Amino acid sequence: MRKLLVTLVLILTGTAAYLWFEPEDNPDALQTDQELLPDYVAENITRTLYNEEGYRADSVTAVRLEHFELLGFTQFEQPVYTLFNEAFQPSWKASSKYAIWFPQDKIILEQQVVIESLLQNELVERIETDTLEMLFPDNRLQNNQPVYIQGKGFYIEGIGLQADLTEKTLQLVQHQKTVYRNED
Repeated sequence: MRKLLVTLVLILTGTAAYLWFEPEDNPDALQTDQELLPDYVAENITRTLYNEEGYRADSVTAVRLEHFELLGFTQFEQPVYTLFNEAFQPSWKASSKYAIWFPQDKIILEQQVVIESLLQNELVERIETDTLEMLFPDNRLQNNQPVYIQGKGFYIEGIGLQADLTEKTLQLVQHQKTVYRNED
C-alpha cells in the first residue's frame, strides 16, 4: 500500500511540475496563423472602376477572391481584367489562373496568362506568358519570363516584356524568334 501511495504521489508531483513549467501558447505563432487566414472571401465577384468623369476605366471578374488585410494583398482565382481605352471602349482583356492585387495598384498575374486585344485592326492581338505584372493606372505590363506574342500575320517568341497598353508600345528584353505566316 505504501509503495502505491509513493508511486501515486510521484506521478502527481511530476504531472504538477510538468504543467507548472509547460510553455504557454506563443502569441507570435497565433498572430502568424491569423495572417494566413483571409479576412473575407467572396465568390463570383465583379468590380468596376470608374474615372473622374464617371466612365469605366477597368473591370475585374473572378471566380473567387480572398482578402488578407494584415499581409496587404488580395488574391483572385481565375480573374479576368478588362481595360478601357480613351474612347471608353473595352480595349484589352487579361486573364490567368491566379492573381495577386497589391494596394499600390500592382497586379501579378500567374499561370496561363493571356492578354488579348478587343479592338479590330490592332497589330498585336494576343500575348501569352506564365507570369506578368500589370501596373495601374498607367496600364503597363512587365515580366522577365518567356513570352509569346501573336499578331496579324506573325508571331514572336522572346524572354522579358515591357509594354504600355495606353501608348501601344511593346519591347522584348530578349528576342528569340519571329515567324511570319508565309514562313510557317
